[in-house]
Amino acid sequence: MLETRIIEVYNYTGLSRIEFANKVGISNAVMSHINSGRNKASTDLIITILKNFEDISPDWLLFGHGEMLRSQKGQFIENIKSDSINRLNKIERTSKELEGLVADFRNYLESVK
Repeated sequence: MLETRIIEVYNYTGLSRIEFANKVGISNAVMSHINSGRNKASTDLIITILKNFEDISPDWLLFGHGEMLRSQKGQFIENIKSDSINRLNKIERTSKELEGLVADFRNYLESVK
């Protein structure tokens, strides 16, 4: 079913539902209704998905034939995305640790005065 494949694309992107809906030009409510089966996908939505996510196979999206991704390019992009997210998470953890150290050092300096 086309709507099921749209949900697969959404899951593949790693975007939040709101981010995905915004990227393809629909409301969060419409995305929710597609997810629940209440709404059918419009032609405009399908075209927008294919324009925004070029590694998605049109044949797969429209008819369910073949693989979701046009080529290994999609897996390569997914690997880069996953690696980038892991690096950002590490940077965030390090930043928080540094903030704690700076706060401890400030407190120490204040106590020495």
